Amino acid sequence: MIDMFERMISVDWSGAATEADSVDLRVATYDELTQQRQLLNRPFTNRRYASWTREAFRRWIVEQLSTDAPRTLIALDFGFGLPWKSDQALFGVTGWRELVRTLAQRYLHSHTARLTAQGINELHQNVGEGPYRFNENRNAFGFYIDQGVSYFRLTELCAPQAISQWYLGSGGTVGFHTITGLAMLNQLLSLREQKQLDFFVWPHDGLVIPNKKHVFVESYPSLAPSLEDYGPCTDDNQRDAWKVLDMLIKRQNDDSIGDLFDIPHIPFGRYENVPLQDQIMFEGWILGIVGERQ
Repeated sequence: MIDMFERMISVDWSGAATEADSVDLRVATYDELTQQRQLLNRPFTNRRYASWTREAFRRWIVEQLSTDAPRTLIALDFGFGLPWKSDQALFGVTGWRELVRTLAQRYLHSHTARLTAQGINELHQNVGEGPYRFNENRNAFGFYIDQGVSYFRLTELCAPQAISQWYLGSGGTVGFHTITGLAMLNQLLSLREQKQLDFFVWPHDGLVIPNKKHVFVESYPSLAPSLEDYGPCTDDNQRDAWKVLDMLIKRQNDDSIGDLFDIPHIPFGRYENVPLQDQIMFEGWILGIVGERQ
């Protein structure tokens, strides 16, 4: 049984441009006490942050995570992890936290997600190619075979139409989202390690949600039911944030929100001699991908 969240925040993330540029990042919020939900279009009143930038979001979310703030569930639509063994294959480090830290350092040096991915690919020129794909070439499979790293995470194998974290070509992509999102998450984790914040990242910090703490989860708007009424939304990014928020509110109201955190037994896509829990705590899991109730 998961304790009630007093507040919910749903974020439709953007991995475009730089940290200081205005991007199509969208934020929808809900307050359990007032039962009010809203789109937050202006993070701050000063002119510097007239619209969302990732820099503005980081500043704003830190304020929301104070120890005396209402217990908050924060859903963000980027991958919280990369496929199993990518920590060692990409950077020669071990563990999810070190992967996040090292990837964030490269991003802060490169300034954009595209340049970060290109730089990571260059690290692997000695084997011909890197993990990130910038075009439609389906012959670029060498990295995954040679390094023993999957093109998809386990959770993506369960999600119809899911896009690989490695794909940065035309159409819908999540790779840019994930690089920039993990850089943001790294800064929050660093503040947590300095005892300035206290929150829980599911499932990387554990599969069981603790009471009282703020909780970060990975969302996938395509999993959320479509709505007849999108309230104040005027674009698709707002609608994605809004419908994820709506799903979370309804789940909390009917006491089924805990079901979203049930990770089913998966008989495919797993590595030999690796416990399922270890793989999921490294790769992450999309909230709401659950097994059918018997």
